[in-house]
Amino acid sequence: MKQEFLKLDWDSIFFDFNVGRINGSIKKEQDLQRIEVLIEEKNNKLCYYSTNKELPTFVFESKSLDFVLVDKKTTYSKIINSELEINKSISTVDNKISKEKLIELAIQSGVYSRFNVDKKIGKEKFEEMYSLWMINSINHKIAKEVFIITENKEIVGFVTLGEKNKRADIGIIAVDNIFRGKGIGKTLMTSAEKWFSNSGYSSIQVVTQGDNIPACKLYESCGYKKESVELFYHIWKK
Repeated sequence: MKQEFLKLDWDSIFFDFNVGRINGSIKKEQDLQRIEVLIEEKNNKLCYYSTNKELPTFVFESKSLDFVLVDKKTTYSKIINSELEINKSISTVDNKISKEKLIELAIQSGVYSRFNVDKKIGKEKFEEMYSLWMINSINHKIAKEVFIITENKEIVGFVTLGEKNKRADIGIIAVDNIFRGKGIGKTLMTSAEKWFSNSGYSSIQVVTQGDNIPACKLYESCGYKKESVELFYHIWKK
């Protein structure tokens, strides 16, 4: 497949420099040369590239581009179990809920995010991105619902519920560091699954980072199976 460049408007505005995506495989040195030309022509500082195979070693010898492996994007999925129940400890967000606490938990959950792993992004922009993600989920711009769990009136975990490609989708799930290991994550996952069942969905997915072992174990304990793994690279112009 011939290499193609796609400009990403939202990312470019957010980072305040040109960001794009490279589509197409990289198998030969000519493929790399075309990408080098495309990025130079578009005056692009950062490009995203994903593949299900490791890149050939010659790409890391590029004089103009720096390829950084930032994620092993792992998709889990399952058929929804309609017999589950929404736990009584679950509630939904409203105007009285502390957005600050939800944002704090969202940032905690993003420790394995490619935008945190890639130190060229910077902690400030990573935290700003996850703050926006959380706010837009609360406002139902990118999420259909947000479930929370509280303990002594303090929010200790949440999960955002959305849709991708007509399939139920778990966006962010977070449990406060000091409350982990108590089954809160599983309660959030099973309650979300029941909500999706009530909403007419038959299958559900969640995407995580392959290096996030605790998250992977949680999803597998809830009956999810690994569907795909993509190696995700950030390509920086030197």
